[in-house]
Amino acid sequence: MDTAHYRELLARFSKARVLVVGDIYLDENVYGVVTGVSLEAPIPIYEVHERKHNPGAAGNAACNVAALGAKTYMVGYVGNDVNADIVRKEFAVRNVDTSGLVVHPTRATNTYGKLRAGGFNIPTQEILRTDTPTPVFVEGQVEDQIIANIRARAKDVDAIIVTDQVKSVATRRVLDAVVECAKQHKLITVGDSRGRAGEFHGFDVMVPNDREAGIGTDIDVVDEESLNAAGKALLKVCKNAAVTRGQHGIRVFSADGSIADFPTQVDPAAVVDVTGAGDTVTAAVTVSLVAGGTLHDAAVVGNYAAGVAVAQRGVVTVPIAQLERAMFSASGPAKLKSLDDLQIELERLRGEGKRIVWTNGCFDILHVGHISYLQRAAALGDLLVVGLNSDASVRKLKGPDRPIIDEMERAFVLSALECIGLVTIFDDESPLEVIKQLKPDIYAKGGDYTIDTIVQPERKAVESYGGKIAILPVVEGRSTTSIISRIAKDGK
Repeated sequence: MDTAHYRELLARFSKARVLVVGDIYLDENVYGVVTGVSLEAPIPIYEVHERKHNPGAAGNAACNVAALGAKTYMVGYVGNDVNADIVRKEFAVRNVDTSGLVVHPTRATNTYGKLRAGGFNIPTQEILRTDTPTPVFVEGQVEDQIIANIRARAKDVDAIIVTDQVKSVATRRVLDAVVECAKQHKLITVGDSRGRAGEFHGFDVMVPNDREAGIGTDIDVVDEESLNAAGKALLKVCKNAAVTRGQHGIRVFSADGSIADFPTQVDPAAVVDVTGAGDTVTAAVTVSLVAGGTLHDAAVVGNYAAGVAVAQRGVVTVPIAQLERAMFSASGPAKLKSLDDLQIELERLRGEGKRIVWTNGCFDILHVGHISYLQRAAALGDLLVVGLNSDASVRKLKGPDRPIIDEMERAFVLSALECIGLVTIFDDESPLEVIKQLKPDIYAKGGDYTIDTIVQPERKAVESYGGKIAILPVVEGRSTTSIISRIAKDGK
């Protein structure tokens, strides 16, 4: 990779201006516990502890564009309800302009919900999903106003993205208006559709996944030959196509008839959740093209951005700083963060409604007790952050002969575990100051503790900001110290 070229390309992202048009959803994650069974019916009583929200569908694409540094405008519709206020607020904190939103007089704001239940000493799990009625294409005054808002904003942007997830906003008239505005103002047009890729006539680039490419062209994509047939069929509709292929990366079908593959930039073992990754790629491709990159450049950047996204749970945005680290950092595992970088990353994830779990330890010689504990801790929230004692702090805690494995190697090993989201190294014997700075939602502790026998300053720090403490069991008879003692005994 030409590092200098891509550094210059990403440096121009902040000058990009993008309009995103499409179906807007409010994603709602509700956390709580089941406290009993109702007296009125044989159903569980669900005690709500917190709600977290983020924009979904086209809204997620817009948030990803904004996270990459581009000025971002959103056009779509919401209902006249409380959820409309929430989604506007969530757009605002993610720097997305919502002046182009239209209020639909008869429909509710599209909302998709997940209810999770569990306890702080047992894993959480989804117990129910909620959804608003499946929308149909807009028409009448709402459609007219959406088209008017697109035309009014087109003169101020460099590109228009249309995301069609539920066949609602991207009507034939809306698609035609986008192409018309693009011709008038010399804009780049990028489309992404779950099932109608074949209807985006005149767009510069379509960014479907392989299945969507097949659906949009009425071709059953089952192998290389059928994929190429679908890609070539798309070129009869749009000028270019960048088809995402999961672990196989992106295949680009160019207007000149050439086909090129761009491999994924993530270890398949690091993939945690692919939800929303398509929106991330669409955003990265668009901003790359606006910044002056070729379609091949856009595919490279899109692969790196997707690699960052799928290594995290849930729908996430990929900020420019995180993309730069993924593309240009060569020191240490990708999950290893400095404390300052970690704090920035956690603030972003909290803004997206993610629950952060913290635990810490030496993890000198990793064994089954560690793995079991870490898996349980990860199940308590959306992202597990592991604080790793530095070599110096391990010596203070364990003696001059420890650690056996140095801190960077221990960080590499921990980063390879799917259940771990991020890792940071700290020098103090206690994580107290780190906890005060990061404020995790849940602090996981392993061992025969009770809430009254854990380190009380740590308890007070967590409880001071409303965090929770989870005490998890450990595997009896498994410890690094016992392993070292056994090795020493057997070696005599």
